[in-house]
Amino acid sequence: MITDALRAEYEHRFTLYDTDGDGYLTAQDFTDRARLLTEAVGEPADSPKARALDAGMRHTFEQLAALARIDAMGRLDRKQFVEAFAHASASGALGNVVGPSVAATIALADSDGDGVVSQEDFTVVHRAAGHSDAQAAEAFRALDQDGDGRLLVEAWPVADGA
Repeated sequence: MITDALRAEYEHRFTLYDTDGDGYLTAQDFTDRARLLTEAVGEPADSPKARALDAGMRHTFEQLAALARIDAMGRLDRKQFVEAFAHASASGALGNVVGPSVAATIALADSDGDGVVSQEDFTVVHRAAGHSDAQAAEAFRALDQDGDGRLLVEAWPVADGA
């Protein structure tokens, strides 16, 4: 059973991913979302970071589509998306579903290329993604595994072709 708070979070994610606002998610929505994020932080579209984010976002869509039992060329409605996300979370598969896009987003947030992402840099990317500062802070705390106030890009390897 999914809690109301979790359902609201997943529905918020659906709205953010639905870049064309048609009420459905397709692989193109995830590609467009990656492009919007890279543009928002001034990353060149052909950079390794941009390509990794695009691949990670496509991977997330493909995994959610598989969980919803639709073709990767198909589309997810809000209910299917929420159910797929909830299933991934409950089954322990969420890391596989979103891992490559999370890793690529962390790498994108490393604005100076030093391999370290501060909460400030992380928040910039999350604002561009449509999240509030409070949501960014909560996500940063969840990802900051050792609690030292920084994320190491190397701790979140981006798989080639994610």
